[in-house]
Amino acid sequence: MRALKAELQIRSNTEFLLDAMPLFHWAVSERKRGHRIISESANGERRMLVFPRLERVAPEPVLPRVEIQWTERELRSLGELASALKPAARHKP
Repeated sequence: MRALKAELQIRSNTEFLLDAMPLFHWAVSERKRGHRIISESANGERRMLVFPRLERVAPEPVLPRVEIQWTERELRSLGELASALKPAARHKP
């Protein structure tokens, strides 16, 4: 914190927190809306902020759901196929 304060020419912890809080508040509100926080360099290189505490407020992704109505015959056939499969051979590195 001292190094950041010096770099930003901030004298007190209070001043530091007064500047830091709006930035943190903005980051939380952006993640709550499902937005990612990305920095972009002058040449277009992008880096995404990975901050576990912010992920706590991010909405859960909505995944598509498909429901399949299987017949008894199809389920029996699937069970037979699954039972007939041999375990995959282990590969040694």
